[in-house]
Amino acid sequence: MTAEPELSQVKRLRQFITYARLAAVTVMIIGLVVLVGWLLDVPSLKAVLPGWTAMVVNTACTFTVLGVGLWCATFRVSLAGNWIRRLGAVLTILVGGLTLVEYVMSVDLAIDLLLPFELQRTQPVLFPGRMAPATALCFLLSGFGLLLEGRPLLPQIFASSALFISLMAFVGYLFDVSALYSVGLYSSMAIHTAIALILFNTGLLVIQERSEFVELLISDTAGGEVARSLLASIPVVILGIGGALLVGERLGYYDKRFSLALMATLSIAMLVAVILRTARHLCQLDKSRGNAQAELAALNASLELRVFERTRALEAVNSKLTDEISQRQKVEDDVRRLSLTDELTGLHNRRSFFLLADQLMRSARRNDQSCLLFFVDLDGLKKLNDIHGHEAGDLAIMAAAQVLKSAFRVSDIVARIGGDEFVVLAVEAGDSSDALSARVQALVDEFNGSERCRYPIGLSIGAVRCSPNELKPLGELLASADAAMYANKQRRRQQALHCVGCAIHVPPRPVDHPLESPSVS
Repeated sequence: MTAEPELSQVKRLRQFITYARLAAVTVMIIGLVVLVGWLLDVPSLKAVLPGWTAMVVNTACTFTVLGVGLWCATFRVSLAGNWIRRLGAVLTILVGGLTLVEYVMSVDLAIDLLLPFELQRTQPVLFPGRMAPATALCFLLSGFGLLLEGRPLLPQIFASSALFISLMAFVGYLFDVSALYSVGLYSSMAIHTAIALILFNTGLLVIQERSEFVELLISDTAGGEVARSLLASIPVVILGIGGALLVGERLGYYDKRFSLALMATLSIAMLVAVILRTARHLCQLDKSRGNAQAELAALNASLELRVFERTRALEAVNSKLTDEISQRQKVEDDVRRLSLTDELTGLHNRRSFFLLADQLMRSARRNDQSCLLFFVDLDGLKKLNDIHGHEAGDLAIMAAAQVLKSAFRVSDIVARIGGDEFVVLAVEAGDSSDALSARVQALVDEFNGSERCRYPIGLSIGAVRCSPNELKPLGELLASADAAMYANKQRRRQQALHCVGCAIHVPPRPVDHPLESPSVS
């Protein structure tokens, strides 16, 4: 929606630059043609019509310089063009200013006949070759406007002032009002001088990119439309009506009073027509903009609806994805827990024990702490499974796990590393290995004598101590603890064989499932 107005503004600005270049070329041609007229003594080239004021050589040369300067001003990026524009502006200011000094101070600075055009010297006037005061003033204003081209405000003031003076002279010629071009400041300004000044200053005005006037003319606003329409229509309408009435008056169709009344009436009618046409155009623009705004509102509403629907769909997908992520996280947590936890007893499994035990032993060495490693074996598990089934074996394993968890601290690592094998790693336990083993045995006895016991259990324990200065690997310590456990198991069996009548037959609860344990409890 914003690209099209910007393109139209750029297009209008380019049209203004094209107009300025055409005006520059026309002004240069006017100056050169007049110089040729003076060189070849062609009256129609010096003065448009017999009896009208002729353009002098200084004026023609200044117009040539101004045309070149205006042409260069349309190429802002050219450094050489900027220097030529400034040089032309300075020459124009000098010519116009010195001529005004001659008029005001009543002096002759001998600038009127500097150029070698001998025909000027034969003119029957007091100062041949001197331009009119109004022309000199317009050149002074135009020169300053060209010199300050690109500034915000001053070029517009100078160009507008020169445009007003030259336009008055042109209207004086058009309506045969000699007072507008032959009295005071307007004495003896040639008609093609006035035309050239009008072209130059309008061209200078339309290339002022920083001008509010140019911004208004190129804008797509209602004000821009009105300005472009009225500026193009009203001068043509007024001048056309005045010229037509002047012709009728000269032909004797009516007198001056009737001509004045008729001009007023026709001017009102034509201006009303122009205003109505402009208003109609603005109304069409308003309707187009209203339709565009309605389409934009509909598009926005449709877009908002689509965004709402897409947002709702994304929210649903996001909610589903969040649930899936939560479920996946839960599964991953379960998998991680199962990968590090013995499923039957809830103790650490073999993998978890080796990971945690290695870290704990490293920390103990750094803190100068000793460690106790226990290797525990559940006695008679195979026999229990063979006689009462694996369910009974699982109950015995779980009972052993509960005993070990109760016997040791929360900070100690209690793990099941095999079917009937358990390990415990305790750092700075405080008690000796014998005391801890006795605590375990006491808890075993307590369990076997309680109502919770369906199948009595027996545990064989081996323990090794690791001082902070020892750097034995964990595997070697486990092997030593395993050997101590096995020795303990053998010792208990030998004691059971030599003890007459000490063979223990502990009936299970309930009594219909007897269990003979090969070890003492």
